[in-house]
Amino acid sequence: MATLLHIARDPKTLEIETTNRDGFPFRMVITLKKLGQVSMLDYFLSSEEAEGLMKALDREKGLSK
Repeated sequence: MATLLHIARDPKTLEIETTNRDGFPFRMVITLKKLGQVSMLDYFLSSEEAEGLMKALDREKGLSK
């Protein structure tokens, strides 16, 4: 897997990676490190879901101009 995006703001990290999982070319991982515990959530995204996420973020960017 190759990391496409890595954003770290303690105590949280967001990563988007490529995957070879059938039908899900992207993996989004959210990690929280707090009180000595590490919680990781991962979401496997289809191309359509990734495109929807990209459009939603781009639309929000357009609203703040």
